[in-house]
Amino acid sequence: MATRTSQEIFSQIKKSFKDKTKEDSGAVLDLYSMSLSEVLENVYEELEKNKTPHVWTALEGQKLDDTGTWVNLPRNPQENDTAYKYRLLNWMLVNEASNEHAITVKLLNPTHAANIEFVPMTHGCGTGTCYVIPRKYTEEVIAKSLEEARQKMTQIASPGLYVDYLVPELRSVSFEIYLETKGDINTMKENLTNQIRAYVNAIPPKQYLSVGHINKLGVNTSQVDFFSVMSIVINGTQVNKTKLLQEVESKFIFDSINWLEGRQ
Repeated sequence: MATRTSQEIFSQIKKSFKDKTKEDSGAVLDLYSMSLSEVLENVYEELEKNKTPHVWTALEGQKLDDTGTWVNLPRNPQENDTAYKYRLLNWMLVNEASNEHAITVKLLNPTHAANIEFVPMTHGCGTGTCYVIPRKYTEEVIAKSLEEARQKMTQIASPGLYVDYLVPELRSVSFEIYLETKGDINTMKENLTNQIRAYVNAIPPKQYLSVGHINKLGVNTSQVDFFSVMSIVINGTQVNKTKLLQEVESKFIFDSINWLEGRQ
C-alpha cells in the first residue's frame, strides 16, 4: 500500500461523489472532504511505517553493519544486505519469543498476588498488559500485588516494552442449588458453601467455572443424597451455561448460594 497525499485522496473523494450523484460537491462538503483527506493521509503514512517495523529494514551498508554490531550480531565472510537483514529479523523474532516465555516464567508463583498474567500487544507492537489478581481485594494487598508485578517485569522485560498494570474487574457469582441430605442440613450447607467458595475464588485465568465440577463436589460429600446446581447468576444476570470462562480481564468472586432443601 503506497503512501497517498491528502490532495490525491481529496480528488478521489470528489470524483467518487460526482460519479455517484452526477453533481458537483458544494463548499461545505469540500471542506469536510479535505479534513477527512488530511486524516487519511496520516493513516496511510502510519500503515506504510508499520510495513517495515524493525529499525534495520531501512538501513544499508555500514549503517546496517553498525546496527548488527550493536546487537552483537555482526555481518558474515560474503553476506549481502538482503541476507543480513533476513538473519537480523529472524534473530529479533526468536529473541522476542524467548522474552515472552521468560516473562511468563518470571511471573509464576507471586507472593502478594494470586496470579499475574501478561498479555502481549494489547495496544499494538511493543506493548502489553499485566492483569494482576491480588490474594485479597483490600487496598494494601492490591497495592503490594501491583508493585510486585512491576518489579518482576522490570527485571525481565525488554527496555522498550510499554506495560499497563490492571486489577481485573470482579464478577460476583451466585448459585441456586437443590440439596437433599440425611445429615444436619445447616452443617452440610456450611461445609458445601466453603468448598464452593474456595473453588470459585481460585479459578485461574483462561480456565473454566464448571457446573459439573461443583455437582461432583456435592455428590461426593458424605451424607449427601442429592445435589444439583439449578442456576448461576453472574453480576445479577442469570446465565444458561454449564461452563464459564474465567477471562483474563475479569475475576470470578463467590457471592452466595440460595439453597433449595429437599426432604428425606
